[in-house]
Amino acid sequence: MKLTLSFSLLFLTISLGAQIIKSGQWRGDIHYQDTRVPLTFEVGYPNGEIPEITFVNGTERRVIKNVKIDGDSIFISLEPFDVAIKAKFTAMNWVGAYQKYYRNTSIPFSAEFGKPRMMKKSVRPSPTIENRWAITFSPESTDMSKGVGLFEQKGHIVTGTIMTQVSDYRYFEGIMDGDSIKLSCFDGAHAFAFLGQKSEDGWQGKMIYDDGYSEPWVANYDANAELKNPFEMVEVEPGTHKPYYDLLGAGEGKDAIDPLKYVGKVLIIQLFGTWCPNSHDQTKYLVDWHDKNSDRSVAILAASFEANYSQEYGLNRLEDYREMNNIPYDMVLGGRLSKTGAAMPFPFMQRIEAFPTLVILDKLGYVRYVHSYFNGPATGEYYQAFDQRFNAIIDSLLAE
Repeated sequence: MKLTLSFSLLFLTISLGAQIIKSGQWRGDIHYQDTRVPLTFEVGYPNGEIPEITFVNGTERRVIKNVKIDGDSIFISLEPFDVAIKAKFTAMNWVGAYQKYYRNTSIPFSAEFGKPRMMKKSVRPSPTIENRWAITFSPESTDMSKGVGLFEQKGHIVTGTIMTQVSDYRYFEGIMDGDSIKLSCFDGAHAFAFLGQKSEDGWQGKMIYDDGYSEPWVANYDANAELKNPFEMVEVEPGTHKPYYDLLGAGEGKDAIDPLKYVGKVLIIQLFGTWCPNSHDQTKYLVDWHDKNSDRSVAILAASFEANYSQEYGLNRLEDYREMNNIPYDMVLGGRLSKTGAAMPFPFMQRIEAFPTLVILDKLGYVRYVHSYFNGPATGEYYQAFDQRFNAIIDSLLAE
């Protein structure tokens, strides 16, 4: 009897020690105070016992390999952002927290195996939505802003993005549920929800950005809806303005940048943040572009503006970010996260519109173009249009 009991306890101990997270599709939930934002991820084991996590947003697949398991605890570093998911797990459930270290915030997180991102509950038929929407955020406020929704519907499943003049909201995925639209996006650094209902006058609803942070919106179908071209929002007279490099690198010190190394070159200055998914999209573009154009008289200088700022934190983040993204060009710490602070090196601007922003200089060192927000890969044709215009501008400046 004692032998049998000892064997049973040993078997139980081995079984608990061998507990793994079930492979397949999971639904996660970010628990904001007044709502949950759902997300989808897949668990796989391509390289052994440590799981690989793939976050799914529409057509985007974002693979996270930096996963740590300790007993029944999992830690997922959502690189390249200073963000992580920490949870206790069983084979079928997780309970834990979504932690933004750059903001010093922790939000409850849970996950269930085999659940869809969203469940259709209504038995009422859903309208077939049109692909392009003209959206107004906070329509009754002085902070009113415009957006363009680019959506695709297959059955009751809806995917797409929303473009704004602070860059796009990347990859949304969700459903039509009766006369309601329910979309969410999880890019690692943010969890967004776009919720709305059809009415006789169009659409209206709420955009949820963060815990306790949301705003109303109204929308109509508009095949001609457009935003201001990001290359045309700031006019610059050629031959009049050079950057104050001591201010551009102020986070490291007034001599952090040597302007002489850029003499005779076209210089692309990126104003960005390591906390920003749109900046990351643009950084990936610039890294790839640099690899293809490294033999030309072009240089890239990226200046980072960080939340939760201190010089030590900013420099450490910049070094980690460089390594994670294999960045071959110059990077410098600009300073604290601030749109007015990021504009200070450029006296013709009071503030920038968005992170990221590009400032392009000619071979004489004068500012020639400002690109004020970024239409990333989720925007399709707009991303391609940026690529074409950007390359045409660089070719033209090199030819001068």
